[in-house]
Amino acid sequence: MRKRHLFKEAGFTLVEVMITVTIIGILLAIALPAYGDYVKDGRRAEAQQYLMQQAGILERNYTRLGRYPNEQNITFKASDYYAYSYKPENDTEFSLTAAPKGAQVGDKCGSLSINQQGVTSAALASCWQ
Repeated sequence: MRKRHLFKEAGFTLVEVMITVTIIGILLAIALPAYGDYVKDGRRAEAQQYLMQQAGILERNYTRLGRYPNEQNITFKASDYYAYSYKPENDTEFSLTAAPKGAQVGDKCGSLSINQQGVTSAALASCWQ
């Protein structure tokens, strides 16, 4: 005579698995865009810091020599996310710019710039705060 088991088999039903997958999908749809924004914010902050550092170097050069260097004497670090440029207006004025490239192109702030007076600009005023 065969024995009958009166207990339920352990495991998950297909409905339970599908509900779990749906919940995970919803959480990812919310979390991933926010994470991408944080990454872009971090890259932007790095570009701002680099522009300020370069402006400081140019100011030291001006203090030493009484003028800013010409374009040929300036080199910038390589970056996957920003293209840096220097534009001397004359011996006493300059502007530094960081234009987004690659994965940073969709950034809400666009190009960042700073001049010899420390005046900053971007697509949004809040970008340099």
